[in-house]
Amino acid sequence: MTGMERVPMGPPWSVDLIADLHAGVLPPEVAAQLRPRVEADPEAREVLQALDATLADLEALPPIPMPDHVAARIDAALAAEARPAAPVVSLDEARKRRNRRLGLGGGVLVAAAAAFGVVFAVSPGGQQANTPGDAAPAPTTNSNVSAPLSLKRDELGSAVGEVLKAQNYGPLETPDRLAGCLKGGGITSSGNPLGISPINLEGKDAVMAILPAGLGKYRLVVLDPTTCGPDQPAGVLADTTVGQR
Repeated sequence: MTGMERVPMGPPWSVDLIADLHAGVLPPEVAAQLRPRVEADPEAREVLQALDATLADLEALPPIPMPDHVAARIDAALAAEARPAAPVVSLDEARKRRNRRLGLGGGVLVAAAAAFGVVFAVSPGGQQANTPGDAAPAPTTNSNVSAPLSLKRDELGSAVGEVLKAQNYGPLETPDRLAGCLKGGGITSSGNPLGISPINLEGKDAVMAILPAGLGKYRLVVLDPTTCGPDQPAGVLADTTVGQR
């Protein structure tokens, strides 16, 4: 209904029209002319009173808490948004970085291989394999791996931002192993942790997992990877909840 339309004639008036008047969705000029006519009609006035009573009953209902599983999904989505996205690097740029790290171009690599009598063969799966008798390449180390966070028990809350960015099970290795350690400590959790990372707790190597604990809350569990398990409650080194109360 628009302001150009005529005010509906009545009585009687439809329940839908009275409900629109009650909800305040009619154009102001139409509502101003219609309301005194509706309130003057006994049947229409009863409908308005019934709508008032229904609205009062709804407003008197106690607050309905958000289900835990819904809160957990919201927390998980927020945590995923907080994780930094991997930068997009072109293939050419990646090759240039690789060559700079090696300090050699493709032609130099081939010449060096010929000088030392190294022969490469391509396996059916597309991977290169050394011929028998060749020395295996020395294992490489990643110097960019950062050391675990060093924390005290009263500092666990300060690490939430960093751990939420990670999904590193460290020495626990798998979600199943984490689930077993949580079970040993009597800790129930639905789904994967919001974040997990190795840490150092007061000089002891450990793994910190962040679990959902309701809307705006996080449960911080620190596990000893050498002792925790389904029947090992002592493997839980710390268990605390942070966030809104």
